Amino acid sequence: MPFSTIGKHRLSSRLKRDGPESFVFIHGLGASKNSFDRCFEMESFSGYTLASLDLPGCGESSRPDDFSYSMKDQAEIVAKWIRGLEFARVILVGHSMGGVISLYLAETLGTQVEAFFNLEGNLGSEDCMFSGKVASGSLQSFESKGFGEFRSNLREALQKNPSPGLKNYCDNISKVNPKALYLSSASLVRESCEGNLRERFAGLCVKKWYVFGERSVNPANRTFLDQRRIPHFIVPESGHFMMDDQPALFYTMLFEALRNNE
Repeated sequence: MPFSTIGKHRLSSRLKRDGPESFVFIHGLGASKNSFDRCFEMESFSGYTLASLDLPGCGESSRPDDFSYSMKDQAEIVAKWIRGLEFARVILVGHSMGGVISLYLAETLGTQVEAFFNLEGNLGSEDCMFSGKVASGSLQSFESKGFGEFRSNLREALQKNPSPGLKNYCDNISKVNPKALYLSSASLVRESCEGNLRERFAGLCVKKWYVFGERSVNPANRTFLDQRRIPHFIVPESGHFMMDDQPALFYTMLFEALRNNE
């Protein structure tokens, strides 16, 4: 498993070079790069370079105690990682919190970004289902008690809804640094409430799509996308983790969107 060193951060990543166009996958809150493992084995991605990483504090990446874990600071680290890989053209695929980080990346990397798929990335306060619960109290209380309760609640939810996406998320949460999860959540909630995410997403001068899982469509976001005529699509028989719940269908729809926009 390759690692990249960005300053004091040691980032676990996966890279498959096979063409000038590069898909860069950014996972969500408390998840890991394995959210996108399926695409590395799919024939449809032949001819594309693929890259994913574990964000700081997640998966196999380092978890520095003195890092802010803010959306902006995490995006800066990912931008340095992307620049170090010397990609010519980038297609960003960001899930949930990774959608917010990818928004920063699209703003930072400029014309290097060819397209952006925002997979139920936060656009407003309504999107803070997990992050709002994590950041509802103090860091001290979350580390001492809240993290255990959060994991227990996820396991109970999995028993009621044994979906592939939720199962993978539960597995990933067992590896995350509680402090990283809390500080990331607090920053994500602030960005969702105060960061003008909808207008920033709408204002990107890049090919872009917003993607919903059929069972987790946010009506406020869908109304906004319709009003602003921003392309979006819904992955059938899936929830928030559509790339785990229906991977073959999700990636097929992703490529169809790219081809129809050429």
